[in-house]
Amino acid sequence: MLFCVVYAGLSPRLATERLEAGENRLDKIFNLALGARFSIHDLSRSRSTEAGEFFRMNMPFELGMDLGIRRSADLPSEKRFLIFERTPHETKRVLSDLAGQDAEAHHDNYEDIIRKTRDFLRVEAARELPGAARITSDYQTFQAWMIEKKVYEGHSERDALRLPTSERLAEMRFWMDEGRPSTFKPAV
Repeated sequence: MLFCVVYAGLSPRLATERLEAGENRLDKIFNLALGARFSIHDLSRSRSTEAGEFFRMNMPFELGMDLGIRRSADLPSEKRFLIFERTPHETKRVLSDLAGQDAEAHHDNYEDIIRKTRDFLRVEAARELPGAARITSDYQTFQAWMIEKKVYEGHSERDALRLPTSERLAEMRFWMDEGRPSTFKPAV
């Protein structure tokens, strides 16, 4: 999802872009949502997966806050939303107030996420983008390139896939600025 947003020339904003623990997380999320014209919310991770595990309420709460921003009389209502869920209509079973919103099911498939994010950005942000298959191929190339680069820099392969959000986004932008190379070649 983030790769597709960067690919479209936009700058995704997430609460995890900063790691400073003294900042109030709700204020950070609210301010990011307040300044965003486009919002993508993935509600698929809100469910409990094991007996005794609690249902995660953060994503539905953040979506509700963001929808409130859109409806506020004092703020512009040009905000556009893309809402993801794992399977069709699962969110409406537990969040019936979303009955008027159309969520997109991604079935935990990153190719579906790329296609639906691409289509949203093409239509709502009027971005010129290639087809989803091309973006998916470029994403796979980027992932391999980034792992090579990070291993060269001293990361394990596992750590290369668990970078802080800001570092991952910086690598996406760098890869695109470098002409989308197929392999990493260290500067000599």
